[in-house]
Amino acid sequence: MSELDLELAESALLTALQRGDPAAVGALLHDDFLITTAGWMPEPVDKTTWLEGLADRMTLDGFSLRLIASRRFGDTAVALVESEQSRTHDGTHFSMTFRYTDTWVLEGDSWRLAIRHASAVPPAA
Repeated sequence: MSELDLELAESALLTALQRGDPAAVGALLHDDFLITTAGWMPEPVDKTTWLEGLADRMTLDGFSLRLIASRRFGDTAVALVESEQSRTHDGTHFSMTFRYTDTWVLEGDSWRLAIRHASAVPPAA
């Protein structure tokens, strides 16, 4: 997976979230997907739980994406990503910047997101 491939995969995930398409989001996730920071959930959650929570809580209105760094280790790739996002959460619109550490795993001919850690970037002082 090249840096361009990683950036395209990350963008495809955010685009599927923006479209509100849980099937497309789910298709990009590994069956054993785990997110360590899901915002509204106090503990790490699996693929099904995260997808169900997204459907009820958030709409991604727009985003920008910047791949900070990436590393590939055989059939595994790690991406450090920064994304500015505008969202609607429980009916309230807001914008935030997030940093993700994403671990992608090759399954056959496709890359699937296996683990995501997200954190909000504090606003500039």
